[in-house]
Amino acid sequence: MRNRLIMCTLLAITNVAFAATNLPDQAKMVAPANTPKPKATKYMIPANPNTTQWGVFDNAQAPVLNINPGDTVVFETAAAANNQVVPGATIAEVIHYNTAVEGRGPHTLTGPVYVNGAEPGDTISIHINKIVPRPYASNDTTPNKGLFPELFGNIHPYVKYYYLDLQKNQMQFAPGIIVPLAPFPGVVAVARSEPGKYSSGPPGTFGGNMDLRELTEGSTLYLPVFVKGALVWTGDSHAGQGNGEIDLTAIETAFAEFNVTIDLIKNKTITWPRAETKSDWIAVGYDEDLNKAFDILKEETTKLIMEKRQVGRNQAKRIMMETWNCPISEVVNVVQGVYCMVPKQMGTRPTLLKEDNAQYFVTTGKDTDLEKAMKTASLAMIDKVSKAKSLSRDDTYTLASFTMDCRIAPPLAGEKEVHCTLPKNLWVQ
Repeated sequence: MRNRLIMCTLLAITNVAFAATNLPDQAKMVAPANTPKPKATKYMIPANPNTTQWGVFDNAQAPVLNINPGDTVVFETAAAANNQVVPGATIAEVIHYNTAVEGRGPHTLTGPVYVNGAEPGDTISIHINKIVPRPYASNDTTPNKGLFPELFGNIHPYVKYYYLDLQKNQMQFAPGIIVPLAPFPGVVAVARSEPGKYSSGPPGTFGGNMDLRELTEGSTLYLPVFVKGALVWTGDSHAGQGNGEIDLTAIETAFAEFNVTIDLIKNKTITWPRAETKSDWIAVGYDEDLNKAFDILKEETTKLIMEKRQVGRNQAKRIMMETWNCPISEVVNVVQGVYCMVPKQMGTRPTLLKEDNAQYFVTTGKDTDLEKAMKTASLAMIDKVSKAKSLSRDDTYTLASFTMDCRIAPPLAGEKEVHCTLPKNLWVQ
């Protein structure tokens, strides 16, 4: 059998296999039924030309690694555009990378990983054990991209670079402005059911570019399986992000280590990704129309509560309203996203601020169209912070993309309402 394994080593206590690529026919091997579950193994996948793809998901892509459920995989990831968006790349180069090939996303994807025994109708769980970013990051906004392209990217696109202080878990945005880091993967995906090559830009039921900032260390992502082996990718690595990601990008970096344990839940079917943190279950909704994404979210949240609380639909809807806590994940990937956090321990819903206080700048927006409400609240935040802190509108746009938190008010008849906050403690003496 032709073997593209790069290296393999054995460490004390735990087996650790450093692997780049296994044969597709090896990836199709599944242990016979009723055999004992093999001892969990730990693998590493370096990011190199044999293990990464630029901006495309394809369910015919040969897997780079074959694992059993319960195994741990340490992914290394690369920066955007085949690891070319790194300090020194100009905005002209970034724009070229993003537009050179139609239908290709900007992300460099590590994978895919074939999970033995995974079949359509199953669910895989991806528990995030550890994240170690590179010590630098970028942010860019480009023409016809972002929430306000007519005000920023179309007039003066930009790319900015930052040093990440991994010891203090923070970065200096500008003199006197310190942003805390909260690393998470922008993209975690399984293969779509449809054959062919698909851009990594829009997220969907397969996961992908969800920009779900709750996927930090200790969280778990659940994805439905559409093809045999599932095929797991990751990329678009972030050191942090605001809810909304309004200028197009987050604190974009790469991961020296994205350490996850991948398991399999047989005969468990979910229609959309779900996630879990120590305190909450998370349902999501994505669509090109943010209002439709919101409708998907309400249905998925209701189903999640029915399952976790073992209650009927009407009671689940009441619980959803009583515990309502629903941010906007991103509004810049063509397909836009929202999510709801359902507390594991019952409690009351968090209070949404309406006015500035000692801790936060606060803005709101109302409209029958959820995207318009989000735009109103976001632009009001840019204008408010820019004026209050004598910060350029470009810099305020970027800072809001890193740190602003936008959440949807509990749904009522008529207008939709968005509340955005931005911490005042970013400014230090």
